[in-house]
Amino acid sequence: MSRLNTVVQHPADAPEEGYINPAILLAGNPLLQKWAPDCIADDKIKVGVMGGEPGTNRSIKDGVFEFCYLIEGVIELTEDGCEPKLYHAGDTFYMEPGYKGQWRTIETYKKVYVCVYGLDNPQ
Repeated sequence: MSRLNTVVQHPADAPEEGYINPAILLAGNPLLQKWAPDCIADDKIKVGVMGGEPGTNRSIKDGVFEFCYLIEGVIELTEDGCEPKLYHAGDTFYMEPGYKGQWRTIETYKKVYVCVYGLDNPQ
C-alpha cells in the first residue's frame, strides 16, 4: 500500500449534496457538495474536496485544525473581533483550533481541505 496519495481537485464521481446546518446558517441557503474524503489515523485526519454556493454561516473550529486551498470562487472569512479577510481561487489559508467567526461565500467555491481532529483549543 502506497503512502503517497493525490488529491483530485475535480473528482469525476458525484458528490454528496446537502445544506448547511440551520443552527449555524446566517444568510442564504447554500447547497454544499462534498466528495468522499480520505480518512487517516482512525479518522483524526480527513483530506478531501468540497464546494458551496453563496451564503453566510458561523464557522467554529472546536478542537479542529483546517487547512484549505481554494480551487475556485471567492470567500470572506471574519474571525470574531477581527477584520474580514478575502480569499480568491488559488489562495491558501488555515484556521486553528478555537477559531470562531463567519464564513461568507461570495462566489461559488471549491476547496481542497485537510482537517485534523481531536486537538486542544488554546487557552
